[in-house]
Amino acid sequence: MKLKHLDYFLALCKNKSFTKTSEELGISQPYLSTHIRELEQELNAQLITRDYGNNTLTPEGMVLKKRGENIFHEFEMAIDEINQLVHSGETALIRIGTNLADTDYLMAKLLTDFHTNYPSVSIDYCYYNNLEEVLEKGEIDIAIGILSETNPKIMSDLILSESYVLFISNNNKFSDLDEVSAEHLLQIPLINYSNQIYEKIVIDSWIETAHPKLKYNHHYELPSTISILNLVDQDFGVALLPYSLTDSLPNYLNVNSVEIIDGPFRNISIGYASSFTRSKTHDYLIKQLQFIF
Repeated sequence: MKLKHLDYFLALCKNKSFTKTSEELGISQPYLSTHIRELEQELNAQLITRDYGNNTLTPEGMVLKKRGENIFHEFEMAIDEINQLVHSGETALIRIGTNLADTDYLMAKLLTDFHTNYPSVSIDYCYYNNLEEVLEKGEIDIAIGILSETNPKIMSDLILSESYVLFISNNNKFSDLDEVSAEHLLQIPLINYSNQIYEKIVIDSWIETAHPKLKYNHHYELPSTISILNLVDQDFGVALLPYSLTDSLPNYLNVNSVEIIDGPFRNISIGYASSFTRSKTHDYLIKQLQFIF
């Protein structure tokens, strides 16, 4: 039995007229009659005694009316309960997106702590180099990363302005310096992110604007932070990476960091679509994200 058939039948029970019911439902009278007839054929029972202007229910019709009203009542209660759970955040899927290539290790601890407080909530955490686009389209709920400050479709809060520093092998001749300049960088192969990583834009923009000679100094481009660090460890070159990585380098890497004079930086924000309705779970998660760096 289709719910639509049952819905039409209950409307007819209320109005007792095919004409009034079809007008209320916005359908033609023959269309309504066809669906009621199909319902009777499916149940192999006459549900209505047809009398122009005053249709009455048969005993079978009265049973279906009573049970049908209960079905729709339970269905509406189920919808209300589901909506309450989702909007209260007691159970849900929260989708988080980022365009930062170095946050996996930071998110791992946060999500472990979050699951302790909200065990029924699932988290989907993915990387996007078109972060604002997927946020606007509603493909994610929360974004953490480099976001435009002027996009009217996105609400965002700046949580961190962070410098990039030079990650360098301890075997490199410049590893003992307190700081390096662009002139130093001209003497060393640079390892950068590949094109699918959004932060390459930040580094390339700094080079193009402030130190265009460095543009021709790239020797390797790789799609992940750890692969870049592994090459740095082997002294294949040096890399411009976020300062926050200095506290989380794997112990096996023979690498340290050196400040770059007037180096590039990134502004990290948390954002969500202006039209997005947040639950208490979203608010809790947003608050926790503010302190992951």
